[in-house]
Amino acid sequence: MSIAPLVKQVVVMTTQERAFELFTKHLGAWWPLKTHSIGADKATTVELEGAVGGRIVEYGEDGPLGYWGTVSDWDPPNSLSFTWHPGSDPKEAGSITVSFTPLDDGTAVELVHSGWDRRPDGAEARENYNTGWDYVLDFYVSHSR
Repeated sequence: MSIAPLVKQVVVMTTQERAFELFTKHLGAWWPLKTHSIGADKATTVELEGAVGGRIVEYGEDGPLGYWGTVSDWDPPNSLSFTWHPGSDPKEAGSITVSFTPLDDGTAVELVHSGWDRRPDGAEARENYNTGWDYVLDFYVSHSR
């Protein structure tokens, strides 16, 4: 049985270009590392290397603490896709696509997280991410103001 993708949508009151840049280039400025990281209290930032093949890396004071995924599609300011496996086996990585659609008064941002079937705990993980992405995206929206 296939596990359905998780779809999250938010609206940020900024341009498509700025919404994309905030999500990618400034990921470390808004991501809630205190609660959503692999290094917990050791994490100081997270960076997304903006190109196909670029990595998403969590850093501490002494360097990389771990890799969260790899960029598989890069189409600024419209969308990006990446694998997703923070703190877990890359063979069980999910796939995430984030799309940025301009609106009259902001940008619609849609995050689609799929690939749950690759994980032995796929259904449980999907449920945890359901609330987790809401929490994380709230920080993104707040930081976009």
